[in-house]
Amino acid sequence: MSKIRSALSVAGALAALAFAASPASAGTDGQQILFSDDRGDTYSVLISGHNQDGQPVSHCFDTPATDNYLSGWWWKGTVAVTGYARSGCSGELYDFGFTVPANWSSDYYQVWD
Repeated sequence: MSKIRSALSVAGALAALAFAASPASAGTDGQQILFSDDRGDTYSVLISGHNQDGQPVSHCFDTPATDNYLSGWWWKGTVAVTGYARSGCSGELYDFGFTVPANWSSDYYQVWD
């Protein structure tokens, strides 16, 4: 009887592992953006495009560092960037566009000004 209980315990543990949630894969449905301020004069950016659900979105991010991880917003497809000389997206400097792939090797897709 103890062998049966042991076998059932092992089977139960294996079943629990099989049905456990698997971890999310990085960069499989849009990416967050790593904005690198190579010019050294960009203190905020307005990012406009589509999110991971295909909805049009835009958001202003302050960019106080050379490398700025724009976390919490996921993008894919064609994206527009407008760079600003001051925080809060004022004092427009430039704009450019790029394409964020739906699948990438990490959660961040790097762009430079």
